[in-house]
Amino acid sequence: MKKRSLVFAWIMAAVFCCAACLTAAPNPPADVLKAAEEGLQPYLNKIPVNELEQYGFAQGDTLLAATLGAPFQLHTITPAALEKYSAGTPVGTILTPTSLWYFPVVLGGQTRAVLVVDQLDGKWQAVSLGYAPLAKELGAIRAQWKAAQGYNPVLAVVFQARQYLFTVPEKDANNLTPITSARQPAAKGSGSDYAVLAQAADVIAKLKPAVQSALKESK
Repeated sequence: MKKRSLVFAWIMAAVFCCAACLTAAPNPPADVLKAAEEGLQPYLNKIPVNELEQYGFAQGDTLLAATLGAPFQLHTITPAALEKYSAGTPVGTILTPTSLWYFPVVLGGQTRAVLVVDQLDGKWQAVSLGYAPLAKELGAIRAQWKAAQGYNPVLAVVFQARQYLFTVPEKDANNLTPITSARQPAAKGSGSDYAVLAQAADVIAKLKPAVQSALKESK
């Protein structure tokens, strides 16, 4: 009995530590933030005037007024993690943090694009700007799950399925919701988008076949 109690205590401690890591505020290292701040305007200046809409902006926008929102550190869910997953497993235990930080680019109160920061050759730097459809969804997620109310959504991706997802660890340990620009807008008076979180077991059951198919095609 004593041995079982020790094993149970160890498992609960591991789950707690995982949850604690995920619920921490998304504060990037100072070098990451500096790279984003220094890279924002140079990337905005590179956007061709006739391609502004592709980057989430419009003719007449004052790009100098664009600012950076609170970033998301991108996490991955690997094929191995998907295969090992079983219903009830805390989502935090299947997420692997990457070196990528996604900074929402905000203009006129709206999230227009994403500035990506990565570590290359030991140095943090902005590496790309775009993801306009994803940026819009990240804005909707943050609007629903506000930091001021104690929520810090965690961004994840399953590369093989080309699917972004998010989880809200402060809500519970088993939610995992797909991010899609094809979703239906929230009905008037029904609350903000992404108010209803999906269950990880249901989402992962749908992801597994897509990942398995992608892996077969890559061989």
